[in-house]
Amino acid sequence: MEIVCPILARPTSGFEIVMRRDQWELVRCRETGFVFLSNPPVYNQLKSEFAWEKTYEAERKRRQESEPTVHAASQLAKKLKYRINPRRNRIADMALRFSASNANEPIRLLDIGCGSGRLMLELCQRFERRGATAVPFGIEVSEQLAVESSEIVSPLGGAIVKNHAVGGCRHLKGQGQKFDLVMMSCFLEHEAQPLELLRSLHALLAKNGSIVIKVPNYACWNRHIRGARWCGYRFPDHVNYFTPRTLRMLAQGAGFSRFHQSWFDRNPVNDNMYCVLQK
Repeated sequence: MEIVCPILARPTSGFEIVMRRDQWELVRCRETGFVFLSNPPVYNQLKSEFAWEKTYEAERKRRQESEPTVHAASQLAKKLKYRINPRRNRIADMALRFSASNANEPIRLLDIGCGSGRLMLELCQRFERRGATAVPFGIEVSEQLAVESSEIVSPLGGAIVKNHAVGGCRHLKGQGQKFDLVMMSCFLEHEAQPLELLRSLHALLAKNGSIVIKVPNYACWNRHIRGARWCGYRFPDHVNYFTPRTLRMLAQGAGFSRFHQSWFDRNPVNDNMYCVLQK
């Protein structure tokens, strides 16, 4: 059977099966070491059948029923973190730190898989407190979430493209758009064509622009300890499972020469990792 590795964007010379759940098959490319779904859902299914808001709720119920104690402890930990530091948003902090400031021009930001638009709104408010103006744009495949985010960004002068990520980037490129800041918070793991997406974003990024990424860390200790019960496994909407190494490989293949990721950004005790890409 011929399987295309998303990092290579061509059939891999060899692969091994990592896991099967229902009809979904997780494999590892022997050339790159990258782990991904060999049979991801098509884009049209992501609009409704496998829309994020539906799969998230289904997975929450599955975990609650299969491991009620672990699920309850996880929810309690999240609430405690929020109470201790309700303003903490690491990807927003990184976006502010790496954004190129120009007092004479508004910051043009793009959120891929923008959901209900809350991250864009928070960033615009943070930029405003710094005396800067941000104009938010988003791409969202879910019809329901695209409507919700449109209600947030329209008053701020921005717009939402209702499309999958690659198609939305093509639309924005056709309009001659350029962006100073791109966010992909918990999105790249959902994209069946990650190399094509990053190449499209490379073309949309302004000269001194930055892309801020958050994805599950397949190399984290919790994945090794929990095995098939790791919280990062979500079928079928998580199609890519990145390690720091494979994420860097993908970025380099897309033409990005600068890959910022500190040890803290890839801390193995954290289920997630972060990085910033620049031209």
